[in-house]
Amino acid sequence: MTAVDIAPLRGELLEDEPMARHTSWRTGGRAARFYRPADLADLQAFLRQLPDAEPLLWCGLGSNLLVRDGGWPGTVIYTQGRLDELRLLDDDVVYAQAGVPCAKVAKLAPKAIWAVPSSWRVFPAPWVGRWQ
Repeated sequence: MTAVDIAPLRGELLEDEPMARHTSWRTGGRAARFYRPADLADLQAFLRQLPDAEPLLWCGLGSNLLVRDGGWPGTVIYTQGRLDELRLLDDDVVYAQAGVPCAKVAKLAPKAIWAVPSSWRVFPAPWVGRWQ
């Protein structure tokens, strides 16, 4: 496991975290680092501190997620209960942060004037600078 120096943040950073605690199957090895952001700004600050080559695994509800017994060598970003903003921006645009369960998006989507799933429009998040 590679050490990463992280300045203090508002979210929760755990090291050597058992992924079995965070998956519906209750199995899986350990994550080198496990970060539960406080909010979007906190996540941005955390991601800016990681090395460019850091392997990231995004985890929401942990349903249907299998983590190998050998674990995850990088950082897990855990969004369950966080990053849960969901709203209509226009008649045809739904804004959903990473922690919003798909079922909630599906309930809101019919209020927009587009069909689901044939006209899903996906926009890159502007805060994910290193992937643009």
